[in-house]
Amino acid sequence: MLTGHQQRDPQRFGICITDPVTGAPFEIAVFKYLGPPNARQILAVHGFRGDHHGLELIVDGLAPYEVWVPDLPGFGVSGAMPDAEHTVEHYAHVINQIAQHMQRPILVGHSFGSVVAAAAVAAEAVDYPHLVLLNPIAKPALDAGTPVDRAATLVTDGFYRLCAALPTALGRRLLGNTLIVWATGAFMTKTDDPRVLAYTHDQHQTYFSGFDSPATLLEAYQASITHTVADFADRLGIPVTMIGGADDELSSPEDISALAEVLATDDVETYVLQHTGHLMHYERSGAVAVLMMSRLEEA
Repeated sequence: MLTGHQQRDPQRFGICITDPVTGAPFEIAVFKYLGPPNARQILAVHGFRGDHHGLELIVDGLAPYEVWVPDLPGFGVSGAMPDAEHTVEHYAHVINQIAQHMQRPILVGHSFGSVVAAAAVAAEAVDYPHLVLLNPIAKPALDAGTPVDRAATLVTDGFYRLCAALPTALGRRLLGNTLIVWATGAFMTKTDDPRVLAYTHDQHQTYFSGFDSPATLLEAYQASITHTVADFADRLGIPVTMIGGADDELSSPEDISALAEVLATDDVETYVLQHTGHLMHYERSGAVAVLMMSRLEEA
């Protein structure tokens, strides 16, 4: 109803991954959306506090492709890393291990996933043919947006620290509080379509609290506000596509344009969707899928 595309139901399976620090084995849940025979493969990385569900509307529009979406360690149904801290580089290590089970996948990342995807490419462990960044994080959260946005980041950081310091059960209940989860979505939502708004809030209430522990969530949050795609720009020498929202508080069109200038590749295209914020994967999923397929088929 929201996209005009048929819903794609995934196949769930597990991939054994090694801890980036100790090498201890653990399993990552991967959700595979099948395409036609011999379809090109896409590996997609969700954002902070999300899981594979967050990208499903976009995946529905990518029917010619086989798409793999893992739940990142500590989110969804994937357990936390056994020993390693949940940093951008360690998440990238996991993504690259998953990619080694695929055939030169196109790498896609949304929001915090854009930073993880950029770090994965920069590690040069996998020969990715193309990098797609959706709502790319181009500037540190404490530097991005208005003074109100930056103040909100500081408040959020304090909130996650508090929840991690509390007894686990209490911290989890506070993080999953219905009103707090609703307010988070309302702050970032730009749509005036009541159907999309209802879907967005339903997704957040259902999946936003699927994290391993408040302590793991704090590690991931600190990684999300201290690293950007720009940290890895000089090592991104493959074709890059960036799609942002004109009203995105975390990455403005000007930030994305500046990021495009410092990438190591000359093959970069950027698109900015009007009347769209940081929840582009809900608000404009159909447009995102069309832009991605147009660019990838040209490439």
